[in-house]
Amino acid sequence: MPSDRSRWAAGLAVAAAVAGIAAVMYALGVLPEPWTRGYISEGGVASSPRDGVYRAGILTLAGSLALLGLALRRLVPFVYAMLVTASVFGAGSAAVSCTPGCPLPPYEPSTPADLVHAGASVVAVGLAVLAMAVVALISLRPVLRAVARAFAAVTLPLALLLVVGLLAIGRGPFTSVLERVALAPLVVWVVVTGVLLCRPVPRQVVGGSGTAARARRDFADRSTAG
Repeated sequence: MPSDRSRWAAGLAVAAAVAGIAAVMYALGVLPEPWTRGYISEGGVASSPRDGVYRAGILTLAGSLALLGLALRRLVPFVYAMLVTASVFGAGSAAVSCTPGCPLPPYEPSTPADLVHAGASVVAVGLAVLAMAVVALISLRPVLRAVARAFAAVTLPLALLLVVGLLAIGRGPFTSVLERVALAPLVVWVVVTGVLLCRPVPRQVVGGSGTAARARRDFADRSTAG
């Protein structure tokens, strides 16, 4: 059963994810291009009117990953390390902004800052998606496993398609829209998982159900009677 500390961490993860994505969307809303054009990271360039809001939003999203990892620590310990590491790289992507247009190879000349920012972002998102996949495979709570499987089934193909788009097409409407679509289910997974972890665990989940659980209870009753 999750401890009070785990529930607090899960609740904070939900709040941080919602606040973080709201801040990023608010920052992107003042860019000269339409909201669906350009990379998301362009909200954090120095020339952006709300670059500070964007970086604060990314830092908050990174914090939500660490908090979710803390909430899952007892259920899926390996995921804790993955999400905390993803959080560190996410904070790194917020600390190092790309240059205007966020140019990436092989189609545009890039600066070291562009490469550091892009690399940190890719690692952060990649680790978060991988953590989702691990929960989908080994979570001890069926509802968490089912939710992770559903979101992984959507997120993994989109993430792979985004990588192909970045390498084969580069900056353009296709990659811009796909980047936003691919990241949305990851943020929603953090929120849904955090909400589920805040809820009390049903008794049948804790003690088990079915024939095996009844056998254990009968054995305990006989042992007590004897």
